[in-house]
Amino acid sequence: MLQKDLVLKQDFLLLGLPNLARERRHLLLLYASLLGREIEYVSLSKDTSEADLKQRKEVTKNGTVYTNQAPVRAAIKGRLLVLDGLEKAERNVLPTLNNLLENRELPLDDGTLLSPDVRGEHPGGIPVHSDFRVAALGTISDDGTIALDPPLRSRFQARLASAVDVGDAFVTASAMSNGFLDTETLKYLMNTVGGVSGGVSLELIHSAVRYLEQYQHNITPRAALNAHGISVNGDMIETDDIVAPFELRTVAAPKSLSYIETPTTKAVGDLILAGFESGSSAVALVGPKGCYKSTIARSIVDTSAELFSLHPDITARDLLQSRGTNEEGDTIWRDTPLTRAARSGKYVIMDGIDKLRSDTMSSLAILLERGWAVLPDGTSFYTNEKFRCIAIAHPPSEKSWITPEIKSMFHWINAKPLPRDELHEILRGLFPSIRTETLEKILNLQEQLNNVVVDSDAEKEAMQLSLRKIKHICRRVNENPGELSSIIHNCLMTSFLPELERNIVEKCLARCGIDTNDEKFLDKFFSQHYSFNEDPLLVSCKRTPSNPLLVPNVEFFPNPMQENIMRQILESHSVGERALLITGYQGVGKNKITDALLSQLNCEREYTQLHRDTTIQSLMLSPSVEDGKIVYHDSPLIRAAKHGRILVLDEADKAPTEVVALLKGLIEDGQLSLPDGRVIYYDDSGIHDDSNHIKIHPDFRIWALTNPAVFPFQGNDLSRHMSDVFACHIVPPMDEESHRRILTSYGKGVNPDVIDKLVKVWEDLRIAHQTGSISYIFSVRESVSIVKHLSKFPDEGIQAAIENVLAFDRLDTSLSKHLNKIFRSQGIKMVAKEKEESGRGLGGISTPKTRASSPKHGKEDPDNTPHVGGNTWAGGTGGSDTAGLEADPIDWTRDIPFIKFQMK
Repeated sequence: MLQKDLVLKQDFLLLGLPNLARERRHLLLLYASLLGREIEYVSLSKDTSEADLKQRKEVTKNGTVYTNQAPVRAAIKGRLLVLDGLEKAERNVLPTLNNLLENRELPLDDGTLLSPDVRGEHPGGIPVHSDFRVAALGTISDDGTIALDPPLRSRFQARLASAVDVGDAFVTASAMSNGFLDTETLKYLMNTVGGVSGGVSLELIHSAVRYLEQYQHNITPRAALNAHGISVNGDMIETDDIVAPFELRTVAAPKSLSYIETPTTKAVGDLILAGFESGSSAVALVGPKGCYKSTIARSIVDTSAELFSLHPDITARDLLQSRGTNEEGDTIWRDTPLTRAARSGKYVIMDGIDKLRSDTMSSLAILLERGWAVLPDGTSFYTNEKFRCIAIAHPPSEKSWITPEIKSMFHWINAKPLPRDELHEILRGLFPSIRTETLEKILNLQEQLNNVVVDSDAEKEAMQLSLRKIKHICRRVNENPGELSSIIHNCLMTSFLPELERNIVEKCLARCGIDTNDEKFLDKFFSQHYSFNEDPLLVSCKRTPSNPLLVPNVEFFPNPMQENIMRQILESHSVGERALLITGYQGVGKNKITDALLSQLNCEREYTQLHRDTTIQSLMLSPSVEDGKIVYHDSPLIRAAKHGRILVLDEADKAPTEVVALLKGLIEDGQLSLPDGRVIYYDDSGIHDDSNHIKIHPDFRIWALTNPAVFPFQGNDLSRHMSDVFACHIVPPMDEESHRRILTSYGKGVNPDVIDKLVKVWEDLRIAHQTGSISYIFSVRESVSIVKHLSKFPDEGIQAAIENVLAFDRLDTSLSKHLNKIFRSQGIKMVAKEKEESGRGLGGISTPKTRASSPKHGKEDPDNTPHVGGNTWAGGTGGSDTAGLEADPIDWTRDIPFIKFQMK
């Protein structure tokens, strides 16, 4: 580096394997420190654009201003420009710098020109300092190559930085251990390091030695290496590696009333604190859903901690700062929760680092490894020494998100599901009045489902009961012990599981002594004496609206099935569930049930229709430009949170999963950061109130309506990612009695026999879908449309009304035959048998204009005028629907030119 930088004055590139990315950064920063060289740092990612490499446009009250970015500042000031991750940038972005690398020239957006030889004829010229150099860092892929554009590659002089020899690593580790570790232990450590493919950063080895030296009586040597990502199999430190309790100087924050400490949760908390005490500023807590990760993290931090909920769409810039405008309309940068915590020395909980792209996550390497924050606004600072980061993530699946570079950024801890006795202790503490017998049945069922063997991890995950799901079950069963089976079915969403998995759940329920028959509970809804409007639970939950216009006003006809679902939703609402997931096929009445219940509760509703283009920003705030500045208006989510309304998220499965998943921080952790810098929070989260914080009203709730993630629905599988955060409710297809009552209510004047036929046909269609004979689910929405048609046009017959529903499938011959067979079984003949059997043929099936089921007798013409065509008069020729003169059948297969000409 000295030769290239000071003697040859050439730009250079340090190359190496992914495991040694931290080592290369350390070497380059050490070189700059020894020579006293100022540096400008750019972490490259797929989000890097030309504006990040040249100039960024800012808007002020005086007009547009261009702000120099790191490469331009380095060229003017003669600094060392560090480009970290040369291979991560999108192709054709880095060629922006080709001329700067080759000739030290770069035209800028403000009209000026960087040039090494500025002459008087170019008044906008800016001289490039002679000490300006570019030092890049690159990673070689597994196949031994690095994907660089040839013109860019040719402008660098490269050096391969290999790993430190194991013998040299042993010497340095011995020197820094101060003799507290014996030689055999050090040899074991070095032998393990030597077995890691791709080498290990010397800094990681030193960190592992310091960690083991400080806690050698509490953990094993292998666990010390696992905690720093030094393992062959990707293992992490876990509670089983603790051989003696920790004696920690750091004291965890006071525990909330909802936190029940157990030996496992205390051990995980001790591992986190021990990682911080040993010198790490960032700890990653990795474990499956519902294993107490978030709760343990919140139990360690104080009430001033920042929560940063992550999602896949977040960019490298958004991790540190976000764009906005001030009161004057000037563009500004706002610090994110991560940057605020780094400045002030607080804890930050980064929830969901596994959702980020690897290049986005690795852009934080310089912050988490060196404590140096380089911000998009061009400033930088060293983090407060009290800054700590707890990252929460799910375990890697088929393709691991833990890349070698990310592995060197954290202190890694594996969180396992809690053992049964500790689960029992936690649930007994949270729900002291729940029956012991009921609690044992739930825990037995969890064990049974955990031991199930299925083909894929996704199928097994769908059948498992996480701690969050068990808490949802306990909240409701604590009030209604007799509904345990129904609550579990809703929680696991068994109605939408494949038949094999559904049968497995039923067998596990039977083994655990859980009755799967809810007929006794449903009897009261079929009783003529029961009135949902007078239900004591409904009366106790009613509100007094401040804005009656927001209370839904919907036409609802009482029926047993929908009143049963409304009662279940009301129970979850009454026990304090913050979020409900209401799932069902199309047309089963999800919106009707929701609006009718809100209407009877006198609850104000904020409604949001989600779709493919819904973004996280649009869900939280609605930006607009007013008087030249960006003004953020509260979205329905914020309005509902402020005023204690019910937020209804309709078609939640149509939005990208990460959009709805972001609400996990609000529902579970009690706070959510907004794009404009404000934070909304529940009162029990412990945040101190100020102008940037919005306290959530205690009556605020979220109800999400979705379709199941099965064919032929085209939405996302929201239930897989969020079913443990929401309390789930299934709206099933309607039973015959409820269906009959609804059709009778809508079809005033329709023959009861016709309604009975429709009910039976729709039941047959439901069974046909359940058995896989047909893919489309015919819903009550279609049957209601039919009776409405019959009520208004009784003379057209049931076949004409049904044809409007079946027209979608008329050209599918096999399906049409199958549907006709189902309708015929109830005495509804859709198409003549001979026509159906003849198929489409030449000319196809003639459909009457009014779709009448049989010829009608038209009006008698008193003048006896000849009539051709039409469907009004009796007699005549041609036309449709009316009986006319009989003609000989035409052989359409003959060549009849005159008729063909007339048809044209």
